[in-house]
Amino acid sequence: MCDLLHSIELVNVSDNDKFLHSLILLKGVIINRCETGQLKVRVDNVDWPASSSVRFINDKKGQFRLLINLKEGKNHVTLVYCEHEVAVNICFERSACPYTIIPLYIICQGHDGSYQSDTVNNDIQNACRKINLGIKLVQSLYAEKLFERGFGRKTFTVGSDCIPFYSSLAVDESRLMTDQELWNYFSKEIIESELLKSEKQKFIAFISSTFYEGISNNDFSYENIKRHTTGHAALGGGGLALFGTGCLYTWPSSLPEIVPAFLNKKKINRASLMDDSNHRHTYGGCYATTIGSVCHELGHIFDLGHTKDGIMGSEFDHVNRVFTLVTNTEALPDRIVGQTNIKESMNRKLTAIKRPGEFLRKYQQQKESDVTYFADNCAIILQHHKWFSFNPCINICDTKLSFNFITRFVTSINSFLKLIELRERKYGMLKIYWSFMDSPTNSFQIMTDIDLSELTLFVIDHVGNILKQDL
Repeated sequence: MCDLLHSIELVNVSDNDKFLHSLILLKGVIINRCETGQLKVRVDNVDWPASSSVRFINDKKGQFRLLINLKEGKNHVTLVYCEHEVAVNICFERSACPYTIIPLYIICQGHDGSYQSDTVNNDIQNACRKINLGIKLVQSLYAEKLFERGFGRKTFTVGSDCIPFYSSLAVDESRLMTDQELWNYFSKEIIESELLKSEKQKFIAFISSTFYEGISNNDFSYENIKRHTTGHAALGGGGLALFGTGCLYTWPSSLPEIVPAFLNKKKINRASLMDDSNHRHTYGGCYATTIGSVCHELGHIFDLGHTKDGIMGSEFDHVNRVFTLVTNTEALPDRIVGQTNIKESMNRKLTAIKRPGEFLRKYQQQKESDVTYFADNCAIILQHHKWFSFNPCINICDTKLSFNFITRFVTSINSFLKLIELRERKYGMLKIYWSFMDSPTNSFQIMTDIDLSELTLFVIDHVGNILKQDL
């Protein structure tokens, strides 16, 4: 028995907190650790298998992060360390938001639905389990990142489990198409299908027949890997985020496998399996990058543009740090996001921030803690987006957003402006923005010294109305 006086502190969850998503992240710290102590977790007095996924930074800090899947209703969670324990009640309520995301597993005509893998357990059912779990993880990440910014745990609602979608597109034809052509085809097909029941649905889809043919000349650059891969995509926009399944073999299919999957240092056999790990060449790196890509492309269907940093920029490869507390950050090459070189764009004036110091302090803390975050403007959009902030009590029938090309005034009727952005039209990269989080207004004039040619105007108001207009 240990004679030390221990303490367990939860830093992101309080007693009687309510969640609208079931897979949650517990973050905390154990004070005054001992050599033999182990953190154990009970949910409703039952030992929780995910306790094996706890990871500490080091002996001095004693920090931990733990994933738990909540049942609907009240969950009594107890953390035990030696003779000390702390308990909290956490409630999971299913979201009543009618704006939903529907996951699909696309099976082209003439294909059996199995994804490319190094195991035989790669059928449709297994793929859907992996996709369901991956989307829940992304749902949790969005909630935590908005919570860290002071916006509450807002996140998107998943409308159903993953649905196999049998496409009329022949698999041989799909392998001759570009990623944009695949997106165009499947987007049209989904819209015309019985799956689309209202404009309040968006879809995230994975193509089962993605095929990596292998490389024999030792040129494993990402460009060459893409040249040797067919049926692949990583595109999001409008009502569809579309992905290939070339790296689905690195994804876990159950909750206790998530952290081991992130920590998996097994080297990828790049001669036969697709490697999308941003030059880490490991299963864990591939899982982190591809889940990060899902976070990024989903952001586009929530109307986020590109930024120089953060999840919508060059920093979505380190999602593993959010859930594992891995301290070493690999020196990865700079990404080219939206065809715009990130290093070059850093010299531009990208933002005009009108937020108080507390907001910026939280932003800096988040950026430094696990290097996975939403830039200021992106967090504001998500905070007010209808897929995140549905409120049935607000009447939005008479609201309207408009832009006058002559006077350069952005105007809202019966609502307040929250954010105005100017983005590059071609690649969606942010040029400048103005936020009005603490200064309600229904009109704003864009300065005359800003050249509006080749730009897109983006506006969102406090009830989630959006104006997008090429200038």
